Amino acid sequence: MTRTLIVNCSLKGTANEVLLAAVKKFSECKVVHFRELDTNYQVDTSVDAVVLSGSEARITNSSDRAMFEGTVDLVKKCSQPILGICFGHQLLCWAQGASVGALSHPVLDKFEQVNLINGDKLFAGLTHPTLAENHYDFVLKESLDNAGFILLADSSSCEVEAVKHKIKPFYGVQFHPERTKVKDEVHADGHRIIENFYRNTVK
Repeated sequence: MTRTLIVNCSLKGTANEVLLAAVKKFSECKVVHFRELDTNYQVDTSVDAVVLSGSEARITNSSDRAMFEGTVDLVKKCSQPILGICFGHQLLCWAQGASVGALSHPVLDKFEQVNLINGDKLFAGLTHPTLAENHYDFVLKESLDNAGFILLADSSSCEVEAVKHKIKPFYGVQFHPERTKVKDEVHADGHRIIENFYRNTVK
């Protein structure tokens, strides 16, 4: 079985049990809190993939970004596949040179259908995926190309819902694929996306 390093980006340091449970379906996991990462941190060669979690941090806040220098350095040095989720996606893109902004209307704790723009194996078997959203910030579409990313999906509320790096095995998703239930609503499309990441990208 593959081995995954999950970077817990939570400011509170609490474990993301929902994310851990979702990834454990496809990989063994080790969790490290972002505060444990410094610029000398090396991803073990036995690690097959890295997952960057969501966070209460705001990517548009420079003081919040400053706390993640170790994680940014990890991204820049990483050769393994990365899946960035919500804040992790924003941080992944920002670390590669993309620009970020704040939504005029935050998308909070709801499911939303995303529109697939460029066909990719990350969305194999899905045509109109419905996914959990909870975010205040986003990555600017106009900045993707210069940062080396291809836009894979958008939605009515956000111009960048999923990206793939042109060269590196890096994916970022604004939604929360680990969450299949929000309030009384249930959709399993997110877990299919995680499965596709491991089946098609992680060796």
